[in-house]
Amino acid sequence: MFLFAVFLLSIMPLRFSIAQAQEDTMIAFTQLIPKPSAPEFTAKVIGTTIEVTIKNQQLTSYENGSYPSLYYMFRFKDPNTMIGFWDYDPQYFVLPSTYGGYYQASNSEFTIVSLSIEDHHFPSGQIELQAISKVGNQYPTKLENGAVYGFEGVTSGWSNIQIIIIGEGQTPTPSPLTTPTPTSLPKPEFSTTIVLASIVIVAVVGLGIFSYNIKNKRKT
Repeated sequence: MFLFAVFLLSIMPLRFSIAQAQEDTMIAFTQLIPKPSAPEFTAKVIGTTIEVTIKNQQLTSYENGSYPSLYYMFRFKDPNTMIGFWDYDPQYFVLPSTYGGYYQASNSEFTIVSLSIEDHHFPSGQIELQAISKVGNQYPTKLENGAVYGFEGVTSGWSNIQIIIIGEGQTPTPSPLTTPTPTSLPKPEFSTTIVLASIVIVAVVGLGIFSYNIKNKRKT
């Protein structure tokens, strides 16, 4: 038992030295990467998603000439929701780990990201959105059956809040074409008085002609 205790005491400094060396390596790694600026972006709601267009920023290479990766994270809420009650995309596991990993920037000038808001409600008809930049490298872990990603690097501050009005900037859905119903012309209405008067006139004229013919026959 005494020998085992001596053995533990002898390896403790070694384990501490290894852990300290790993921490020093991580600090040195992050110090090599300049802190990124908060992302510049535009956003609009399309259906059940927020489409975010981000202008990618220039990255500084490592001493060996290689470049770190650029990532983005977002948070959003209704303006009337209490301060601090944000929904994050991707979702945090334990900082800085996330479910599914951060959104990696494209190699072009802009990165377009679609954020699902299908299960979220915004009673005010508006959405507050913020974004954050991360520079470094993320990696898969074995946590949660591989769904959790770790991250090593540096992070910017959150961008200014951008307010998105739901329905603004969306292409309106065309209404179905309707075939006009032909309008039928009203049928002329004849009053009973006019009809009876016409019959009487015809009868009088006919009787006059009949009487005239009879008189002519008697004269002859």
